[in-house]
Amino acid sequence: MKPYSHILIALLKGVVYSHNEKVWDDLIRPEHESGVKKYFADINLDLIIDKSEGYAYLKQKMSEDSDEDDLPRLLERRQLNFHVSLLCLLLRKHLIENDREGESSKAILTKEEIVNLLKPFYKETTNEALQQKQIEAAFKRVIDEGFLRKMKTEDEQYEINRIIKAFVNADVVKESLEILQNYANQSSNEPTE
Repeated sequence: MKPYSHILIALLKGVVYSHNEKVWDDLIRPEHESGVKKYFADINLDLIIDKSEGYAYLKQKMSEDSDEDDLPRLLERRQLNFHVSLLCLLLRKHLIENDREGESSKAILTKEEIVNLLKPFYKETTNEALQQKQIEAAFKRVIDEGFLRKMKTEDEQYEINRIIKAFVNADVVKESLEILQNYANQSSNEPTE
C-alpha cells in the first residue's frame, strides 16, 4: 500500500478541497504530489491542482498518440441540461462579481438568492410546479457536481466552490447569459396555445 493511498481514493471519488485538511495537506506535500501525479499519469489521467484556489481534481488526458485513443475513458464526460448549464453560468458570474468587489474570498448565497438569479431566465408559466421541479433538479445536480456546498449554518446558505472556475470559463459567461436571456425573452413573447 502506498503512503498516499487515501489521496488516490479521495481523488477518484471527486474533487479534493483545501477544507478537507487531512487529504489536502497530504496531497500538497512534494513527495506525495509527485507520486500521485505519476500514479494517475500511468492510467492516462492528469492531476490538476490549483493551490491558490484550494482544489484538485482529475482530468482525462487528451493525447496526440493514436494508440492511447484506443484506451477506454476512465472519466466520462457529462452533458449538462439547459437548467444546470444556466445555473452554472449564473454561479460563475456571481463568483466573478464577488472576486471583483473583493468583499470576501467566499461567495455565499442563500437558496432563495440562487432561485432569484434564475427567475429572469424562465418564462411565465401556468405550470409553476414543473418549473419548480426543474429548478430543484438543477440545484441538486450542481451540488452533486461539486459546484455548490451547503454551509453548516442555520440559514440555508451555499458556498460557490471555486472549482467552477475550472469548468466555466469567465470569458464565455457574459455572452452565454445574453444568448440565454434573449432565448428566454423570445420564448415569453411567443403566443401560447
